[in-house]
Amino acid sequence: MKKTIIPLTPATLALAGMLACGGGGDKKPVPATKLEYTDPAGTGYRFVKSSASTPTKLVLELKGPASGTGRGVSFSVTSDATKVSFVKVESSDPEYAQNEAFDLGTGEYKLFKGVVDGNSLKVSVAQKGTAASDKPLGGTLVRIALEMKTSANMPQNTTIPFTASDARELPSSGGSQPIAIAYGTLVAK
Repeated sequence: MKKTIIPLTPATLALAGMLACGGGGDKKPVPATKLEYTDPAGTGYRFVKSSASTPTKLVLELKGPASGTGRGVSFSVTSDATKVSFVKVESSDPEYAQNEAFDLGTGEYKLFKGVVDGNSLKVSVAQKGTAASDKPLGGTLVRIALEMKTSANMPQNTTIPFTASDARELPSSGGSQPIAIAYGTLVAK
């Protein structure tokens, strides 16, 4: 059997290196398996990660400012519906949000709604009453949840847009006034 000797040129060395590495460009991105959320800085209205979160279901709590009282809040949050879905915090919840602070009473007429509309979740919660019945705003006011779509096949470290807008509060003084809600960074890992 006759041996063929291939001369060592820069081109043959590069080819040998590519073959040794498996071809170089055929690696597929590693798919994301969980959601990570970084809480925003500050002490005003803000969404923070709840300890009730799981790797694929992110539960966020709307926290209010440390001082002040009020009767309700409303807001919209938006994300990428191809990557995550707004879901109920608990599957048995009647709404796509949980009221954690306001007294809605037991009567037939309650103002609490959490509705998914495309890429957005719109939430409103308000209680009736006088200033004497107002609730402290410093704790958890409302909880919402997002779930990662595994069918999206996102590569790890994909940043998922998440924003809060159209936010208002019902302060002790009555009426409603606009507020800003801080939000963090959502990443598929």
